[in-house]
Amino acid sequence: MKPLYWVAIGLAVVVFTAAPADRYDVSEPLGCLLVLVGYVRLVRAAPDVPLRLTLGYLAVLALVVAAVLSPPEARAWLDDADPAVVWASSLPALGFQAALCHALGTRARGAGSRSGWLWFVAEVAIVVSLVANVLYNGAGWHWLYGVGTLGLAGVLLVIGLCAFLGSAPWAGAAEPEDART
Repeated sequence: MKPLYWVAIGLAVVVFTAAPADRYDVSEPLGCLLVLVGYVRLVRAAPDVPLRLTLGYLAVLALVVAAVLSPPEARAWLDDADPAVVWASSLPALGFQAALCHALGTRARGAGSRSGWLWFVAEVAIVVSLVANVLYNGAGWHWLYGVGTLGLAGVLLVIGLCAFLGSAPWAGAAEPEDART
């Protein structure tokens, strides 16, 4: 399977599943593990991926945070925690997605693909929502209410782009085999 397909499936598992309040949430660590597998396969297929080390650290950190927050007690604590703690717990996963968008947008533009700008749109949406969340909760800029949903739109765009563009050669997919050989 192509590397970005693993990432799309992992992100879809994280976004579209949730555990009951009294059970362990295995979906988020599983989704992060699938994203990590996709990242490793991407790096093996395309060793010149920009931000390679940063992406690796963020993917592993997102998996660790998801595993730590999977027990029901940890999720209950997070629900009652300060919004800054909730924001900080989402930083590794959203940071990975923003960095991945930047890396793949750069590769797509370098390969002459017209879809490169879509990766940058997703990156901007995720980063704007992260900054807006800080300004909303920390600075009291309540006029930014709802801008966080822009981040969800960015994540959904990342899932779609990984699913639809995962077979592109610049995205780490193998070159098509020649039918005559």
